[in-house]
Amino acid sequence: MRRHSQKRFAEEAARFMVEGTESEYLHAKERAMMMLGLSSQTRLPSNRKVRELVSKITKAELGEDEVARRVREMREIALEVMEIIEAFDPFLIGSTLSGEIRQTSDIDLHAYSDDFEEIKFLLADWGYTDIDEEVVQNMKGTFIHLKWLERGYPVEITIYSWAMRDVVQFSSITGKPMKRADIAGVRHLLRAQQPQE
Repeated sequence: MRRHSQKRFAEEAARFMVEGTESEYLHAKERAMMMLGLSSQTRLPSNRKVRELVSKITKAELGEDEVARRVREMREIALEVMEIIEAFDPFLIGSTLSGEIRQTSDIDLHAYSDDFEEIKFLLADWGYTDIDEEVVQNMKGTFIHLKWLERGYPVEITIYSWAMRDVVQFSSITGKPMKRADIAGVRHLLRAQQPQE
């Protein structure tokens, strides 16, 4: 495939993600492949390349100041939730951590418990209601996602068993160990984002 065609492939996949048509990189690339009439043997653009284009398109559409405002607000919500569930060793991951959000980005957290309802009940005690439960099965095992909207932003907590606490998760974007931030790390990010006097 010619270089300009590969670039167009990545751009179309990124556009599907920005628009919210697809939320998974693989599905966005498969849809772009069909739309462009490409062979199933076509080399897929990397998740990293698609993510870079998603970030670029989002900044062009919203403006850098609005992206920065949203990232800060999403990190503030993440910190509030993490402080409530501190006993379950929460971590922030994904686009809210990296700052490379799109309009449909969610606030992704990981936490650890052998009984997900402990976390759900604790959140309910703090006024977080209308939390949906989703059972997810994949190559890593079976997990529970707790999902709800907070101030217009989707929040998702993936709950792993305590036995998984020291298992290194790998990023589907980079193929490297997943970047994550604990409570202290998120506080540091927010301090670094404070407007300069």
